Amino acid sequence: MNQDSSRTSTEVASGNSLALERHGIAHVPEDRRYGRPRSQFTVRFAPVIYLAGIFIGSSGGPLGLGFAGSVSAIVLANLLGSIGTGLCAAMGPRLGMPQLPMGRAAFGYVGNYLPSVLSLLVFIGYYSAGTVLGSESLSALLHTPYAPTVVVVAALSILIGLYGYRILHIAGRVITNLSIAVLTVVSVALLIHGGGSGTHATASGSHFWLAWLLLFTAVFGYTASWAPYASDYSRYLPKNSKQSSVATAATLGLFCSTTWMMVLGAGLITLAPKGDVLDTFAIALPDWLRYVVLLVLGLSAIPHNSVNLYSGAMATLTCNLKLPQWVTVTIGGLIGLVIALAFGGSSFMPHFMLFLTVISYYITPWLAVLLVDYFISRRSGRDYPPVENFYNPRGVFGSFGVPGLTALIVGIIVSIPFMGNAFYTGPIANQLHGADFSYFVGAAVAGVIYAAWGKKSRAPLDVAAINRERASASDPA
Repeated sequence: MNQDSSRTSTEVASGNSLALERHGIAHVPEDRRYGRPRSQFTVRFAPVIYLAGIFIGSSGGPLGLGFAGSVSAIVLANLLGSIGTGLCAAMGPRLGMPQLPMGRAAFGYVGNYLPSVLSLLVFIGYYSAGTVLGSESLSALLHTPYAPTVVVVAALSILIGLYGYRILHIAGRVITNLSIAVLTVVSVALLIHGGGSGTHATASGSHFWLAWLLLFTAVFGYTASWAPYASDYSRYLPKNSKQSSVATAATLGLFCSTTWMMVLGAGLITLAPKGDVLDTFAIALPDWLRYVVLLVLGLSAIPHNSVNLYSGAMATLTCNLKLPQWVTVTIGGLIGLVIALAFGGSSFMPHFMLFLTVISYYITPWLAVLLVDYFISRRSGRDYPPVENFYNPRGVFGSFGVPGLTALIVGIIVSIPFMGNAFYTGPIANQLHGADFSYFVGAAVAGVIYAAWGKKSRAPLDVAAINRERASASDPA
């Protein structure tokens, strides 16, 4: 570990929240761990409390799903996506590193660049989305020009991202407490007001189920895409943290926030099924309350953006790019700022929904390989070699993990005929009237290939030797 990494770990462990984090993707030693599993609830809850969830949840209204149809798709998709993220979060305490470097065990040191680059695109995309939605809301409320508002939101997001792990947890607790209060008021006000003309479904038969699958796909893609972030925010927990507690807290935090925001969007859009969901706040709420709610949701985009910038830096460092963490955070923030300035406006939401669908096609095959490697092949992380191998290009994982890369690539390729979106509809999806089952096909194929091939191709580990090496490394003498 280099001097900067050591100093930063000390700063984090000692509680210096305003010290720039320069720890990067380095392993966190056990004597510098802190916190409890329950912290994973707020750090997973807070980044989702912004307008994207409301927009996604409201998209079932124009499709004719009605409130009940939208909610059923939202709940099931969020449950499945949140469980995957929770399982990834459970890996953090045992391995003490961010999520993406863990993939070196399955994909190899260099081979892991592929999912890392794809994840970086996801992080920058979500950062841009948060900047657009937060800036548009704040610009409308405060009557400020859009471009300067975008710059301010981006600058604040970059600043928090620079300070890293501990300040993100603090911001998460503040935003969680504030947003729970605000969302409770909005939910009660909507219940009192009642639904509108869009409450009941107008689509029926195959048209209903196609619309249901379209919403399900968008919601699942959004929620599952949080998995590549998960261990970034659990790696500082003590190694003996109960994995089931970490997974449960992270799952519940993500599920509760995504479901609450999206169900709220589904309820609001019933008041104006063909309109803009932001306009429905004026129908359900008095002016002063609408102002407060949209202000909070607009400002909450900032910690969401910071989470994406922080994890984007982890992805960049995983690709062995020799840049300080603060540089990668800043560069990612500036790229997202340009995207937000270029693509903000009335056409943003359709592009955002398409982005969610297309970019997340790699996530479920990647997730399947990662989960099989950790929980099945490595017995919940107990059979990994010493952690130094994750950081050594010539370590036991090698440059390219052929079974993992093959499983990932084949999983994506096999899923192509099942894809159905505004950009491309495969032949099988076309036969199913546009229904998109590609996520689950890709995950199943990748998981089966890696489970069958990955374990056979790996040389048996000398567990006794590994334990002796770990004991020797931890010996103060």
